Formats: sequence, structure tokens, C-alpha cells
Amino acid sequence: MRSLKKTKVDLLLEVLADGDWHWGDELAKKVGWRFGATIKQARDKRYSIETERDGMKHHYRLLRF
Repeated sequence: MRSLKKTKVDLLLEVLADGDWHWGDELAKKVGWRFGATIKQARDKRYSIETERDGMKHHYRLLRF
């Protein structure tokens, strides 16, 4: 039996699925160091991901409608 590997978008959505804010450091650990491209891919697939800046750091959350 063959198992399907999760994509980076799948990993990102798993983390953001709770609707809470998540820091970039957490996403880097769980999704991958260059997670910005993954966020763009998710947005291109029509997922609404909000970004806020707090000083020099950013945090992200998945919006639900």
C-alpha cells in the first residue's frame, strides 16, 4: 500500500486550521524554513491567510468565512 506524502500547503493548513495566530518561527519549524512561498500557494488556492506584523516578526492565521 502506498501512502501519500503531505504537501507543504497541507502542513501549513494543518497548523493554521485552529484559526489562532501562529508566529513565523513556528511555521518555519512545522512547514519549512521558506514557508512564504507556501503561504502564497495557499492564497493562490483561495485560502484566506491574514498576516500581521509585530515589531520585526510576523504572525499568521487562517480566516474562516
